[in-house]
Amino acid sequence: MNGPLLALCLVLLLLQLTLPARWAFIPILLAACHTPYTSDFGGFTVARLVIVVGLLRAAGSGLIRFDSQSSLDRRMMVFAAVALLSAVGHNALISNPYIFRIGLVLNVLGTYFYARAYLASDEALERLSKGLAIALVPFAVLMVMEKQTGINPYAKLGAQNLTSLVRDGKIRAQGPFGTPILAGTVGACAVPLFIPLWKTRRRLAATGLGTCLVITYSSASSGPISTVLLGMGAIALWRVRSHSRQIQIATLCILVVLHFIKERPIWYLMALMDFVGGSTGWHRAYLIDVGVKHMGEWWLWGTDQTGHWMPYSLPTAVPGLFQADLTNYYLHLGVIGGLPLLFCLLAVQWSAFAQIGRKIREFGMAGTREEFAVWCVGAALFAHSVTFLSISYFDQMYVFFWMIVGCLPALLNTPADAGADVEPEWDTAPNRGGRGSQPVPW
Repeated sequence: MNGPLLALCLVLLLLQLTLPARWAFIPILLAACHTPYTSDFGGFTVARLVIVVGLLRAAGSGLIRFDSQSSLDRRMMVFAAVALLSAVGHNALISNPYIFRIGLVLNVLGTYFYARAYLASDEALERLSKGLAIALVPFAVLMVMEKQTGINPYAKLGAQNLTSLVRDGKIRAQGPFGTPILAGTVGACAVPLFIPLWKTRRRLAATGLGTCLVITYSSASSGPISTVLLGMGAIALWRVRSHSRQIQIATLCILVVLHFIKERPIWYLMALMDFVGGSTGWHRAYLIDVGVKHMGEWWLWGTDQTGHWMPYSLPTAVPGLFQADLTNYYLHLGVIGGLPLLFCLLAVQWSAFAQIGRKIREFGMAGTREEFAVWCVGAALFAHSVTFLSISYFDQMYVFFWMIVGCLPALLNTPADAGADVEPEWDTAPNRGGRGSQPVPW
């Protein structure tokens, strides 16, 4: 533990205790963006300490919410239970499986209820976007500095690499994250969250979008660029949202047909994604292949041995033990807790998307500002969900996904007629031909 990291940790904890409750979620965003995933506090990272202190404050203020009628709340509790129970199938001689899974539950369930506590009002999305801008602007500045100099400023806080990674002559900034891909994904997945503010908070929206794109560029990774395209592509479907069911069915049919007519499975399409050169999409596709091939080793409660899955592997803290580079969040959770834990994640995602879909239908396709905001949140979740196929959220990146899931209950409780008369889908502008007014799209 070094002095600068300790000082920053103390500042964040002080902010967690003193900020007004409506802004008390900002310290976790600052911790996730600006502190490395190092357990220098007796097994606690800075982000985990902030979560614990935040939950204690929320409990003391009566802000902790659990709704037994909420499918999201129930499924999150099942996720935690399955993760803890899976410890029985792992070797304690390699590492303590219970301590590891307690940390996982604190990361996931803790972030979820942290967001439930502090992002519980109907303007949760706008406040989350403001908080992201506060955290991401300095992060983008430091990422650009790293991109230009090749020296990681976060090394002073304990980041694992002092010098930046270089591939094909391009410096790949990674900040305090484990890889440049994760650092870039932070910005890429936040893009859809700033789009709804363009009409009402244009300066904030422009700052947020510019910051996200700078972070994505600085990482020099194909994955984050793909994530930006996924998010924007999902938002582009807003105009045809009344046909979303047909689009989903058609997309599924196309993927099934491609799976059977191509020489390789459809996940090898990832191997084609290369925007900056030197992409490792083939590795990610092959990893799914070997994960399916070795499912008998991990389907029940996971496995401790994956080094033999690939022709190359990564060393671990245990001498002589090697593990495959699990660049897939779904498969990574499967290795931790088997198919039950993987299915728990899928169940949470299913519930989140189903609730978003019901809310869109509840709005009646009226095109209100609130309906568009819900759609953009769905686009952000979609970007995360597809990105899970190409990178595992093995460090503090988990904060950015589970916070969105945690603020969904508040966002989806917004009355369907809220804002209906404030800003409809079509604004009106004077018709220069003198025939009244014409609709002008968003």
